[in-house]
Amino acid sequence: MENRDLIKNAVKYINNLGANSTNIDEVAKKAGFSTDYFNRIFRNYTGFNVMEYVKFRKLNRAARMLRTSPGRDILSIALDCGYESHEGFTRAFKEQYGKTPSEYRENMKDKPLVWADNELNATAVSEFRHVLSDFSEKDADEAIDWLLEKDAKRFGYTAVTIAINGSKIVSDKDSFEGGFVTVDNFYENPHLTLILADLSDLRNYIDKLILFRPAHINCIFQKDVSFDDVKASLGGVNFKSIKEINETMYFGEPFVLPEESKKYDIHLLEFRDLDAVEEFINCHNDMVFRRTGGYGLKNLLLKPIEERPLSQPFGVFDGKKLLAVSYDAPQSTHGFCLNNCVSTPNLPDTPNDAIKYLYLTATNAAMGKGYIPFEDSQFDNYAKEHGGFDAFELGFERVNSVYSIGF
Repeated sequence: MENRDLIKNAVKYINNLGANSTNIDEVAKKAGFSTDYFNRIFRNYTGFNVMEYVKFRKLNRAARMLRTSPGRDILSIALDCGYESHEGFTRAFKEQYGKTPSEYRENMKDKPLVWADNELNATAVSEFRHVLSDFSEKDADEAIDWLLEKDAKRFGYTAVTIAINGSKIVSDKDSFEGGFVTVDNFYENPHLTLILADLSDLRNYIDKLILFRPAHINCIFQKDVSFDDVKASLGGVNFKSIKEINETMYFGEPFVLPEESKKYDIHLLEFRDLDAVEEFINCHNDMVFRRTGGYGLKNLLLKPIEERPLSQPFGVFDGKKLLAVSYDAPQSTHGFCLNNCVSTPNLPDTPNDAIKYLYLTATNAAMGKGYIPFEDSQFDNYAKEHGGFDAFELGFERVNSVYSIGF
């Protein structure tokens, strides 16, 4: 196993520590290195020395607890994250976040938790630059501004994704116009997005980026290119799959549901629906969906309305039976607001029209909050299993295409 894989295993070990204490000798032993050598190569790959990263992850875990458990005592969170006193925890937390734990909780109470808050990318850019040293890190806010100024309609979703994921931006060019890469590291599994002017530089970039051993490279272009031309440009590259993903937005008027939709009860899910929601979750055939309480739906309904995030789920009922639920995802960055898809988990044999009316209701609600409906999943097989309609049929407009290359 090469150094990079051993470092990744060490990072995973640290991420799973929770409140447990450790020292550099223990982590180095886990990785199979001498302490001095391990600390040096750990910094080369991650940008942290070992104990700095241990501290970073513990405090990052504390920050998430402060946001997701608003009623929990701060000392209890400190103890759960390996700190023995309120004072020591407060001092360390302020060093990392610039605020005391109570100030941080107050400042973040009205802000929804996003992927970036998990800091899963904390070591990604350092690992990337260790492998590809001719790339330098760029400012993510500047990249977002450039995308929105270039073409907000075409690149709005990409800009929002950078902000929500906490993506790191790297480039071997002096300007964003020449091309750049977003680096995301979800659970030690690197994903890259390559943004280029056209196809002329694609092969050159792919040959470089595969040295980082990404799971996927998503390719986005500043002008339309065809699937066949993208595939032809990859001649000689050893990849497992390539697919084209439509990115679409809806710019029309709110949908008018037909009179026949009234045969179903469609409403915003509330605490009074908890029994029906529990039955729905237990009857769903997806084990992850069951284990997570319907992707957190049960926990959401247990929260007071004022503590819920901006996203709100709807349900479609036939009598007292819940047939399907909707998940929206209002997201924004630098003033650009979109709703990142409406998903509709449903029970087997749910009528297609029930799912469609639910989808339209949730989409209207998103528009009512000022978010442009965005869709890249309500197509093909997913669409067949979730209402039998695709986004184009509803009037969504293709704004861009992503070419996802799997390795």
